[in-house]
Amino acid sequence: MGNAARPKIDRTAQSILSLVKQVQYKAFVRLESVFQPLGITAVQFRILTTLSMRPGLSSAELARLYDVKPQTMIKQIALLEGKGLIGRQTSPANKRLLELTLTAEGATVLKQCHKGSLAMERTLLDPLTQGEQDQMRAMLLTLLQSMSAPTIVDEPAQSDLEELSQEYSRVGVQRI
Repeated sequence: MGNAARPKIDRTAQSILSLVKQVQYKAFVRLESVFQPLGITAVQFRILTTLSMRPGLSSAELARLYDVKPQTMIKQIALLEGKGLIGRQTSPANKRLLELTLTAEGATVLKQCHKGSLAMERTLLDPLTQGEQDQMRAMLLTLLQSMSAPTIVDEPAQSDLEELSQEYSRVGVQRI
């Protein structure tokens, strides 16, 4: 039996994780500049988006969803409430629980944020053809779905371990 030739691995090529993180960071910075005139941060945009899809969540539920301490979420909720973008009301099921909802102003600001973020995304993806964008979206969705499923992962090679930083190994990828 002959040994099949193994393809050579280019050890000088940048890590895909590193490239994804760099693109994510630069997109985040651009998104912040889109939201800044509206008085919103990217973090607050995520909270508003979540509340638009799931009204009635409590700040504790949001904190668990985003894997942050309740105190961290309470600060963001207070800022959004102070801007008049969300409201809190006592839950009919549990009088000790405050449910969060978007105000009319919050819905208006969220609509403006969505418009700005879509424009920024179009600019970001402009160097790619529509087919490449569709292919990238499909690949990212495949990766996301595979990461959501429980799997057994092989031990990484020592050279791979050196490449990974603490950023990639920390818990709570949805941190605010």
